[in-house]
Amino acid sequence: MRTLPALLAAAGIACSAGPTPPPPTYQATLLPDTVLAPVVHVSHAAPRSDSLWVVLGIEEGAVLLADFGTGTATPYPGITPEEVPGASVLFANGDTIFVADWGLRRVTAWTADGRRVDAVPTPAALGGAFPRARDAAGQWYFEVPPRPGPDGRGVRDSTAIVRSDPLMARFDTVAQLAPPDLAEVDRDGRIRLEPRALSGRDRWGVLRDGTVWVARVNQNQVFWFPPSGAAATRTRPLPDPIIPVEEMDRQMHINRYPEENRPNAAIIPFALVKPAFERAFAQADGTVWLFKSAVANDSVRTFQVADSSGWRMSVEVPSYGIALGITETEILMGEQNPAGVRLLRYRIPSPPPTSPTP
Repeated sequence: MRTLPALLAAAGIACSAGPTPPPPTYQATLLPDTVLAPVVHVSHAAPRSDSLWVVLGIEEGAVLLADFGTGTATPYPGITPEEVPGASVLFANGDTIFVADWGLRRVTAWTADGRRVDAVPTPAALGGAFPRARDAAGQWYFEVPPRPGPDGRGVRDSTAIVRSDPLMARFDTVAQLAPPDLAEVDRDGRIRLEPRALSGRDRWGVLRDGTVWVARVNQNQVFWFPPSGAAATRTRPLPDPIIPVEEMDRQMHINRYPEENRPNAAIIPFALVKPAFERAFAQADGTVWLFKSAVANDSVRTFQVADSSGWRMSVEVPSYGIALGITETEILMGEQNPAGVRLLRYRIPSPPPTSPTP
């Protein structure tokens, strides 16, 4: 949990150790074409090799193909409400996309031309958890939350990242995620534990060779767990500005809910300070991009870019939106629009080689 006194103390220790010059900052360049996705918000996005993007509007259960050449977002070929009635998770392995379906409790695989090539039931051994990634060897990766238990306090435990073989018959735990920042809330006379809004959470992903990376939100630190089971490599905790949660942040968060749900959203406890980062993404070489928190309505968003040698650079994006995905050459951002989500692409700068900041 990120508390303001603890963060101020950490900042004081860092300052007393002497200043370390940060690596350079570069600006991403907006590409000319945009696409309007007619959804409330985009929860997942996956790139294709033909420069198209696949996005998931989770409220609508809509899997869309965003084509910046034509400026359109159209239903992904083959994925119909009958085939996937409850799309809830989207990820990709090359040009094959995988869609988890909470309605049919399965994951389906789709080729670029819209052919369904696999349908795999969720494993009972993991309590119905959906896979969230797959490596080049066909191994699946799951995020398995703790069991609440009879008093509900089991949710204070860590969430496990679990790997399975291609047949989902053997399972092993690769890493643990930090428990969420919880608060007790009185709901209809019953005390419940609920996550604090805007408190952030650990992010993770899988490289094609099976390396699992984990971005730790409390430490602002990245770990890489090799597929061999050897010890993880890591960055040092990265510099982290302290950004308090303000009233505008609270109102913007509440307004994201449908109007009839806003009274309940208004009593959700909020964090005191924003997380070190909101999202995280990895490129094919294992470089991790941390999408940093910012003050409300900031018109420039920043990524902190790190690999196992340290903090490589920062990249600024002239957008008030949310980062949705990264490729080797571009960043996908989503900006809220009255008609949906405006998708924008930014060209990643090509900086000269630099020495990392540990």
